[in-house]
Amino acid sequence: MPDKTMLARRLREAYQESREHSFLASLEGVTERMAQWKPERYRGFPHMDGSILTIAFHAAGDKLVLSSLAFGDGSVAWPQVQERFQALGGNLAVVRGLAEEGQAAALAALAGQREEEMEALCPYYGGQTRTAYDIFRLMAEHDLYHAGQINYVKGLYEGERRARRT
Repeated sequence: MPDKTMLARRLREAYQESREHSFLASLEGVTERMAQWKPERYRGFPHMDGSILTIAFHAAGDKLVLSSLAFGDGSVAWPQVQERFQALGGNLAVVRGLAEEGQAAALAALAGQREEEMEALCPYYGGQTRTAYDIFRLMAEHDLYHAGQINYVKGLYEGERRARRT
């Protein structure tokens, strides 16, 4: 049976406790200008433009939406989160706030699961289902994945900045 304590630790590590690889660590030192910079030749997900801001927004919003879909009443959906993000200013500070909410929602959903429910199927994107365990595992992996992307874009930004100096 999956260990809720281990999953909670993984969620915390992926979000903030790993100094090297966590989502919040990837945002350290990111300025608003850096967050909005777009790599010249980005080709990836159509809902992102390659900027740190859109990557971070996606990671932050996903926990809110997925927690609601899989473990709540499904009332929090992407259009709502996008609208709220824009209404609050659509900047890095707003992303950080949404990320905190998403992390809290994920941890609260995990705390609300009984051990015997961890193998139960829950609603997932696209009409699919996944076990509760898999959804929490994916949430942690998602933070790490996008933290890596953010770190990569930071490196691209710094390379472009230095190239302009010479």
